[in-house]
Amino acid sequence: MHFSAEEKREIFDSNNGKCALCGKELVFNLHGNTEEEGGWEIDHSRAKADGGTEHRNNLQPMCWECNRKKSDMSMRDAKEKFGNS
Repeated sequence: MHFSAEEKREIFDSNNGKCALCGKELVFNLHGNTEEEGGWEIDHSRAKADGGTEHRNNLQPMCWECNRKKSDMSMRDAKEKFGNS
């Protein structure tokens, strides 16, 4: 899905510019960047594979490394498996 700059900003700010899973500081301008420190992606808190939607309350910022590890797990399962750091 394509997100406008305003939508990306809202999602980024929703967790104070930090990864929703590990808490790492993210860099707004590095959205979609998987090469540099601070790169991030938009994660579905409840995975689309599990019925999650594109609704704003289901979207959160996540560093790309955590987003890949989380895959289609729920946030609860991901936090139990990977911890919060």
